Amino acid sequence: MNFGKQKGALYFGIPSGSLYDQVLRILDKAGYPLTKSRQYELTTPFDQSVVFRILDRKEMADKVSKGIVDCGITGKDYIFEAGLESEVEVIGDFIFSKRTNQPSRVVLASRPENGIEKPEDCEGKIIATELPNLTRRRMKELYGIEDIEILHSEGKTEAKVVMGESDAFTDITETGETLRANGNNLIAEIFTSNPQLIANNDAVADPPRREKIEDLCICINAVLSAEKEPVYMVFMDVPTSVLLEVEQLLPAVVSPTVSPVVDKSWRSVSVVIRESELNILAPRLLRLGVDGIVPVPVPKVFTQEMVGNHK
Repeated sequence: MNFGKQKGALYFGIPSGSLYDQVLRILDKAGYPLTKSRQYELTTPFDQSVVFRILDRKEMADKVSKGIVDCGITGKDYIFEAGLESEVEVIGDFIFSKRTNQPSRVVLASRPENGIEKPEDCEGKIIATELPNLTRRRMKELYGIEDIEILHSEGKTEAKVVMGESDAFTDITETGETLRANGNNLIAEIFTSNPQLIANNDAVADPPRREKIEDLCICINAVLSAEKEPVYMVFMDVPTSVLLEVEQLLPAVVSPTVSPVVDKSWRSVSVVIRESELNILAPRLLRLGVDGIVPVPVPKVFTQEMVGNHK
């Protein structure tokens, strides 16, 4: 079956739910602006060789593996929940959170009054979770526990414990602060998850489609890298007498660009610098006699390392 796909087009799955807005925002900055609508297929005027299909994030791994889309973004936890890790290839690992720049954690938690202090205390107990397969698999793999009852939850999972429907629950969190603030004990971390760009075997084996998927991955990584920490193209006027010393101070993806100016006692220097580096270097450069330090925000940075990841 071709699942209604046009020949020669790459089909890219965009996840519904909590990742939807983030993926659309990042694709927009990566050069693939898409307008929110009720349609299930979207294209961008800048590259109509890519068709974006809106799919349930929990079903994404299944849709990719079957070829309904060639590739798509979803959480690593949902790939594991579907048991399809070996059926798809991970092209890109992303961190969308600008708060912590860390993967999300699937944690096992409970109320203090339930007396569950370690995972082994869940033996014979009821665990509420939105990820039943993942929870059962990880409890067995990590702790050898098989005698648990899973209460499948589609939201408000923590409330299942409060109302006595379950003894413990799993939840996805970055820091665990909200869970603790609501009076829960975090018992164990059972899985770490982050958004992944996955592709099926047919797409990976087809050079044009694989290259297009990798191109999209590079563009997304360029956006996320710049969002992780602001980056600037910095222009400055450097006295020729201290040029070598300044060059040794400046970090860059490649060597700083040095250009002559009318006055031979000065040079114009430009370099890409991260914000944290700039804040430390700017006062030192001024003391060396550097003048006119002008930082210009850079929305994204492409590096050879991004290509190297796919070779």
